[in-house]
Amino acid sequence: MPQFKRFFSVDSAKAIKAQGFGYLNAINYMAPARVAGLGNMCSHASQGCIAICLGEHSGQAAMRKEGELNAVNLSRINKIKFFMGNRKAFMAEMVDHISRLEKTAKKEGLRLAVRPNGSTDIAWEGIKDENGLTIFDHFPHIQFLDYTKNHLRFKKPLPKNYNLTFSRSETNEAQCLELLAKGVNVAVIFGHGLPVKRKYKGFRVINGDKHDLRFLDPKGVIVGLTPKGAKAKKDRSGFVLWDY
Repeated sequence: MPQFKRFFSVDSAKAIKAQGFGYLNAINYMAPARVAGLGNMCSHASQGCIAICLGEHSGQAAMRKEGELNAVNLSRINKIKFFMGNRKAFMAEMVDHISRLEKTAKKEGLRLAVRPNGSTDIAWEGIKDENGLTIFDHFPHIQFLDYTKNHLRFKKPLPKNYNLTFSRSETNEAQCLELLAKGVNVAVIFGHGLPVKRKYKGFRVINGDKHDLRFLDPKGVIVGLTPKGAKAKKDRSGFVLWDY
């Protein structure tokens, strides 16, 4: 019996943009960081990141009174409880939903792209089902993508169908520059829009707001994003860049 009728979001603003590029973009949103009280789902998140997390402070998740939870928040918390409490069942359900979405994409004349971490930073390359298979093993022909602040995930080879973009915070700029020099793309939030000369720290800046399909980006570039959500637009922690 499925625990979730709707496991992936395919109708968020980010997901809808992907259709113009020929993709059905499915995004898995779960409670970020320590929100669910069952461990840290974003091991390398900075305080600035946690304070303005889109998993809590944007879209339907933000449509609530301060200190209260709405149906979206509760659903994301319940998904973490499922993930932490019955990993085998969770993985089986996740695989089933991806299979269904693949059929949907085919009917609509689109290719499927899956983002497992819409609001978490789980190393899915190490999460296996009861048969010792990852989601990337189950669907080698499907493109997966994510953002991460965990630089350690780049220490080992990733699955060929899994594209990772490193994400800048107020505490990891040195790691950003190190990874950029190695050809890894880094997402940076620019408060006043993209730099005029489309350069930052000597690296090319591309417009990351056109779509969320990061595997289409050239290598070794900065993925320039603009702040989303009321809290992000007011952020002065250093997470959002204002002086550039």
